[in-house]
Formats: sequence, structure tokens, C-alpha cells
Amino acid sequence: MRTTLMVILLSLMVMSCNRKPAPAGQESAGATAEVKGKYELKSAIVEYKSDMMGFAASQTLYFADHGQQEATVTSMEIMGNQTQTVTVTKEGQTWNFDPDKKTGFKAPAMAGPNQLNFSQISDEVTKAWNLREHGKESFLDKECIRYSVDNKEYNVKGDYWIYKGIPLKMELEMATSRMVMEAVSLTENAEIPVGRFEIPADIEFN
Repeated sequence: MRTTLMVILLSLMVMSCNRKPAPAGQESAGATAEVKGKYELKSAIVEYKSDMMGFAASQTLYFADHGQQEATVTSMEIMGNQTQTVTVTKEGQTWNFDPDKKTGFKAPAMAGPNQLNFSQISDEVTKAWNLREHGKESFLDKECIRYSVDNKEYNVKGDYWIYKGIPLKMELEMATSRMVMEAVSLTENAEIPVGRFEIPADIEFN
């Protein structure tokens, strides 16, 4: 159970599940009507490595339509057992499933640290997350903007390095846990594999 929860958390931390635009009057000064989604790129594939509570994991994020469709594949090995979890978010819903065990759950797109949309930062989000911008820093040979957050409701604080809306690096403290996640490769405007955002018919969802 502990392993499953960690894999799910790691999957969700990569993905933003917020598909709704900021409410009227809450857009940041930099947000414009030209923003089509949470990412400036139409599509991309991002490979990550992460460490949480001493457990290493690898993840791959796929997105299309500027983030209107997203999928994350998370792999982790604990005590010789290899686990894989797939998380798909689209149309305001999240599906999380184990492709080997054929089980999973479906729920409305979840709130939390994964919900931050750095392309449309509202005043409400800035206040709730105590979000601060710390200027430009280079990571993975990309010019990123580093943001810090400190949210008491979710008991999360840390830093994000954002490139065109994409988190290339995260260092977060969540309650008693610490997670570091770093992108190791980024393919911009990538061709997404056919069926990547499809939900398998043989999965039993709770």
C-alpha cells in the first residue's frame, strides 16, 4: 500500500489536473487570451528522475493540445519489485491505473500541488500558495523561471523551475516527506505515441 501511494503521488506531482481557466478578474497581468492551455508548447515528452523518502523512480510525462491531455508513466523498484502506474488526465477527469494488475481508480481532476498552472497565475493562487517569483535560472540548458510556494492547507513548500509552463525541476517538502524531481530530457513539440491518452477497456476502476 505504501508503495502504491508513493507511485500515485509521484505521478500526480508531475501533472497539472486543472483544466479550467482562471475565473474572470483573477488572471495575472501576464496572462492573455492567447494562452491555449497550461503549456506554451503544443506537445512534449519529458523524462524525469525523482527521489522520495529514499526511493528512486523514473517518470515520463506526455502532453498534447497545450496540456489539455496529459499522461504520466511512473516506474519504481522497491525490494526487487517493479511497479508501474499510468495516470491520464483529460476532460476534467483523472484515471490512475496499474496496467499489469488491471486495477485503478477514476476521480475528478484533483487539487493540490499538481494543479498549479504557471501559464495563468491568478491572484487567488498567488495568495493561497504564497507564490513568489525568483527570476531566471538555467536548468537542462533551458532558461527557467524559479518559483517558490508555501501552502499551509496542503502542508507543501518548496521550489519549481518552470520552462514554458513545464516543471523541469521540483524540490518539495510535504509534511514529513521530501521529494526532488528533475527532468533529464525534453522533446519539444513531440509526436505523441498513438493511444497514449486512451483508457484501456480491461481496467477495473473503483
